[in-house]
Amino acid sequence: MSLGEKSATEIEAMRVRAWQNRAKGKGVRWRMIRDTLATVSVYWMTLSEVETCMVRIWGLTRKKTRELLEEGVSIGDVDTKKDPLSHNLLYKLRQERVTFWMGKRGVEGIPAGIVEVVETTILVSKSEE
Repeated sequence: MSLGEKSATEIEAMRVRAWQNRAKGKGVRWRMIRDTLATVSVYWMTLSEVETCMVRIWGLTRKKTRELLEEGVSIGDVDTKKDPLSHNLLYKLRQERVTFWMGKRGVEGIPAGIVEVVETTILVSKSEE
């Protein structure tokens, strides 16, 4: 059975298994950093949006999320820029670092649960503007 013949449920189950297998032998902190960076791998996001995502995904405090994101910035894996309208800092994972953190499939390998949280958070954030 080829990938095209598998159901969406089977494909998502494979994606989640690959996501979990990628973290085998690595600590919880590494997985938290990876999931934090996964939230900023596609869109430029504010710190508040990333914090909201990580509360929903891991139950992390805002302080811990900020610490993990700042760690990504300090090691050079995350770019920052200032939003000209709100003057908030925006964060995004550098494209050349995606395969290291997300695996060979890149952003396509991110589980749907994380993608849903990010999409929902961004939609809510835009509706509140």
